[in-house]
Formats: sequence, structure tokens, C-alpha cells
Amino acid sequence: MHELSLVEELVAQCRAAAGGRRALVVWARCPAATDAEEVDECFGYLAEQLAAAGDPSLQGAVLRLETVASHIRCGCGYEGDLDDGQVAGHMGVCPSCGRAGELDQPPLELMGMSFAPSAVAQGTARADELP
Repeated sequence: MHELSLVEELVAQCRAAAGGRRALVVWARCPAATDAEEVDECFGYLAEQLAAAGDPSLQGAVLRLETVASHIRCGCGYEGDLDDGQVAGHMGVCPSCGRAGELDQPPLELMGMSFAPSAVAQGTARADELP
């Protein structure tokens, strides 16, 4: 599953950014050709796996995805957005010359995160108990 490897990279970035804090919401960008539902499922799966291994930093975090058009920069000089039918994974087909090339954007891009108050992150309070 291509999405799982993409989400593993995103999760690693999130863990580094969290620095021991517990994330509530993760905002990320993904190309429109990426299966957002699979990305969300993979994120939840990996967050639960981390929690089971003793790292609650992403447990229960909500992933908010913003989809953006896939973009290519081709050697023929064409630069622009592609339709979903011109994209497969991280590759696109230039509508001008027909050559295949890598997309000119990251597959998943971490845009930001929000974090729980420290008592929630440490497990001494539940988020729904806070004022």
C-alpha cells in the first residue's frame, strides 16, 4: 500500500514536531490523486500502533487533509497542474509532450499541529474534563 509508506513519513515528522506533547489535530496537504480516505485510515492505524508501543503523541489525533492539484515541471518547458487521470502515485504525465516525470511537490506535506494541554499529554487529565 503506497499510502502507508507516505503516512509513515508524515507520522515521523509529526513525532519530531510534537517533542513529547500529545497532538490533537494534524493539518497536512496531499495531492488530489492521493486516496485521502486511505491516508486517514493509515494515520489512525499508525497512531494506535505507536500508542500500543508506549508513545501516545498521536493517539486520538484528528488528521485534517487539504487536497491540492498535482503539479509537474517537465523538461519540455511545461509547468502546471495535472488532472487526476494524468497522475499515478508520485508520477505524472506531461499534457504537452506525454513524458512521465515525478510530481513537483511532496506527496504529503505537514502544515501544522495543535497540541493538548500538558496534563492531557501526561495522562493526568482527560481532554473532555478540561474547562
